[in-house]
This record gives sequence, structure tokens and C-alpha cells, in this order.
Amino acid sequence: MLGGIGSFITSEISGTVRRNLVVLGLYGFGVLLLICAGGYALHALHVLLELRYGAIAASLWIAGGLLGGALIAFLTALFVKSHRRPPRPAVSTAAFAAAPLAAKLLGSRRGLRIALAGGVVVLGAILGRQIVAGGDDGDEEA
Repeated sequence: MLGGIGSFITSEISGTVRRNLVVLGLYGFGVLLLICAGGYALHALHVLLELRYGAIAASLWIAGGLLGGALIAFLTALFVKSHRRPPRPAVSTAAFAAAPLAAKLLGSRRGLRIALAGGVVVLGAILGRQIVAGGDDGDEEA
């Protein structure tokens, strides 16, 4: 019975991974086409500006626009980085940390007791860390 469950879980995971890889591949192809379209549009704008203002002025306008876009992107990144992330819930962290141990030891009655004790110890350690640290994980960079 457990072999059937294991093979079902394996097939579900491999199907999900395969689907996600296809989706990411299509996103990557879309981004590549978007970059090519942006380059083509910049060239067309350069040709249009060159007819009106000359080659040097057209190049300077395009370079200034790209510099402005880059500055906006950098400032947005700095703004996003400066905001603190919300704290992670301690219970979900404890459950995530104790899950492999519990899954391994659930086979026998003694293993169940050990898994329960290990889960309590991990939960206590995580909650203690949260209480002592005041809820701040210290993950933020200065």
C-alpha cells in the first residue's frame, strides 16, 4: 500500500515539475521576444530621431532614455529592499523542520514517540528563538 502511495506522489511531483518547466520555458521565450521587440523599437525610434535631429542627438536621446529607465529600476529595487519582510510564523517553520524526522520515524510505536519528542524539541527551540530574538530573525541586511 505504501509503495502505491509513493509511486502516486512521485508521478504527481514529476508531472508538476514537468509542467512548471514548460511554463518557465514559455516565459523565457516570451521575455526573449520582448527584448528583441524592445531593441527593434529602439532602433526604429533612433532612425526617426535621426531624420529629425541628426545622428548624434538621436543617440544621446536614446542613451538618456535608457539611463533614466535604469535609474528608475535601481531606485525601485532600493525601495523594495529597504522594506522589512513580515516575520515568518514559528509554527509553520517548526512543522517544516520536524516533517522529515516525523515521516522517517512513524513506522513503529517507538519511532512515533521519538518523532513526537523530536517535534516538541524542535518546536520549543524555534519558539524560544522567536521569544529571545523578539520576533526578528536577523535576516535583514544593513
